[in-house]
Amino acid sequence: SSVLSSQEISSVQTSTQLFNGMTVKARSTAREVIATYSVDDIFIELIIQLPSNYPLGSITVESGKRVGVAVQQWRNWMLQLSTYLTHQNGSIMEGLSLWKNNVDK
Repeated sequence: SSVLSSQEISSVQTSTQLFNGMTVKARSTAREVIATYSVDDIFIELIIQLPSNYPLGSITVESGKRVGVAVQQWRNWMLQLSTYLTHQNGSIMEGLSLWKNNVDK
């Protein structure tokens, strides 16, 4: 379990995928990924945390800062990302790409 979570975090750290306006940071000791996205006057921070028993436990998706986003819209984005990461076995980088596309729309 710890090997799998380390591999997922290191894949985020070594990813060459670039997002326009979004920075992604991975903290292996805390088993979390922090994505910060800013566009125009909107500033959003997203925290993805891997459980200690990853992949058996569910991934936690939390909001850090979200300025300029309606609560219902934010909940929809969080639900889509959580569902993708937990039930569709997607990687964190693919999930962030999906999330960013939803925000851009």
